[in-house]
Amino acid sequence: MKVRHERPMAELDFSVTAPLRLELASGESVVVSQWSLRGFQYPDDVDVLPKEAVLSIPFQGVDVRFSVELLEGDTPGFLQFVDLTGRQRETLSVFYQSLLSGRMAVTDDIITSLDCPVDLVPMGETDQEAAEASKTKSPRSLRAALNVFVYLAIGCLVFWTLGAGIYGKLATVGIHNARVEAPLMAALAVDTAYVKEIPVAVGTSVRRGDILVRLTTPDNESALSDVRGRINLLEARLLDVQARETAVLAQYAAMRDQFLLGFRTTSDETRVPFLAAAAAFDAGLSAEGQGIHDLKSALSREVDATQDELRRLRRDRGRLRGASDALHVRAAENGIVTQIDVLKGQLVSRGTGVAVVEANTARQVRGWLDQNMTASVHLGMPIDVRINTNGQTQKLQGRISAIEAGIEPEISPDFGMLVTVDLDLATPGASRAMLPHLMPVEVTAQRPWAVSISNLVRGIFAGTQG
Repeated sequence: MKVRHERPMAELDFSVTAPLRLELASGESVVVSQWSLRGFQYPDDVDVLPKEAVLSIPFQGVDVRFSVELLEGDTPGFLQFVDLTGRQRETLSVFYQSLLSGRMAVTDDIITSLDCPVDLVPMGETDQEAAEASKTKSPRSLRAALNVFVYLAIGCLVFWTLGAGIYGKLATVGIHNARVEAPLMAALAVDTAYVKEIPVAVGTSVRRGDILVRLTTPDNESALSDVRGRINLLEARLLDVQARETAVLAQYAAMRDQFLLGFRTTSDETRVPFLAAAAAFDAGLSAEGQGIHDLKSALSREVDATQDELRRLRRDRGRLRGASDALHVRAAENGIVTQIDVLKGQLVSRGTGVAVVEANTARQVRGWLDQNMTASVHLGMPIDVRINTNGQTQKLQGRISAIEAGIEPEISPDFGMLVTVDLDLATPGASRAMLPHLMPVEVTAQRPWAVSISNLVRGIFAGTQG
């Protein structure tokens, strides 16, 4: 066995008294006062010592920070640095060696440097420096005037900015989250069915009641097709029966005319037999007329039965057509189709939106206002609306048309007032061209006293110019 004695390394064994701050993962900050390059004594008595922290070295008002990993040492409460990078170890060593050598000291819980100047530095201005500085200076009066002008400009700018802001807060009521809303109406399917036909397209002008989407069901189509086929057969049968009835009636009339011919061509004494024979023929009692009379009656009954069956089938066809027409989705108001949400042959469920129509009315602006401003607005109040189109700001006039209390999540999640503004635009087409749907706008309302002051100022300027 070979025993060798080595002297202890000061930078690992000697501790310095200087503040180090540890920022733990929990957000807690701990101050360590005794430390060396190997580690430090944790100041608090805790059950679980930290494994990671952010080490902060307060040096002359500036914190030098880096993350460190910690490991419990041999003695209780001692934590060792683990896997310090070369730059971290050099940084820690600079402060450690400087504190040991006296180049740094602790002052008011921070580490400060004790560097002292070797030569005295003159703090005053030499004659040469004063001469050089005065060569390019302007006259004193000009500098004073320039300073006064600068201060006045700054004062006017500050006064104008603050004054305009204060006046705007007092004189106007701002309506928040304002946006343009088109009068859109969603057309819904009234029952589960298939899309049979879409007779309109996006941009088509429609009137109230016009069909937007034709819907159908297989059962209804099958029943309607069956009824139509039966009606066609009965109509053909009716034409045949009516033709046969017409022929029989013509034959019947010809046979009756034979009896009447004798009645017309004989004298009064011999007419009686002919008249009696004609009456017996009409009653179907004669041998000559019984067959034709029975055939005529049978054909008449067949025509009546066929017509009754046709009327019943036509009623069924009308009922099925009504049920089929009831499935069709129609426009609720005059307007323009802005959206088609289905395809031909698609199965749609009851209540599904199939199309969107914008009513033929002007677009409005809606916004949110705090409920504490209830007394500040009223119906018919003039409104200024600012919009940005193609990079240019335009100002539109409008009036409040509706004020509702409630919540509309698309505008604001807070309870307040929903304000609707009608704009002074000529036609609905002009509003559609100028104001896209959901376009954000700036909406302000002037208080009545501010409107009076504005009108008074305009009157004064108009009188001055006149």
